[in-house]
Amino acid sequence: MNNGKLTRGEQYRLASERDKKWLTSLDLSRLDNILWPLYIAFICLNFLDLFTTSLALSNSLVFQERNILAAKLFAENFQGFLFALMIKFAPTFPLFYAVFLRDPQNKHPYQIRLIKVSAIAALIVGDAFYAWVVLLNNIPVLLSGSIGYVQK
Repeated sequence: MNNGKLTRGEQYRLASERDKKWLTSLDLSRLDNILWPLYIAFICLNFLDLFTTSLALSNSLVFQERNILAAKLFAENFQGFLFALMIKFAPTFPLFYAVFLRDPQNKHPYQIRLIKVSAIAALIVGDAFYAWVVLLNNIPVLLSGSIGYVQK
C-alpha cells in the first residue's frame, strides 16, 4: 500500500475475490430455473421472427428484410435459405450447453456459475431484441392488412 491506497493490482485482486465469492454463493438450481424459461423464449422468438419474416416476404413484393446478410440469403435459392437458418439458430447451440451444463461432483463451482450467469445475461438481451423484432415490428406489419406497403 502507498499511503493507505491500494495499487491497481491489489484493487483488481480484491474485486476478483469479491466477485468469485458472490458467484459461488449463487444457488445452481435457482440459476437453472431462470435459464429454462429464458432459453425457451429465445428459441420461440427466433422461430416467430423467422416465420413472420418469411410470411411477409412471401406475401409482399415491397417488404424488405433490414438485416443485410439475411436479405441476401433469403433472395438466394433454397441453399441460401438453409444457410440463413443455420446462422439464425447458431447462438442456440452454445446456450444449450450453458442450460444443460452440470457439475455433479462440484469440482468447478465458480466456472459453472460464471457460465450460467453469462448465459442468463445473454438470453435477457437476446429475448429483449427478438421480442422487439417480433412484437413491435413483424406482427404489426402482418396484421396491418397493407403488408405490401410497410417495410421491415
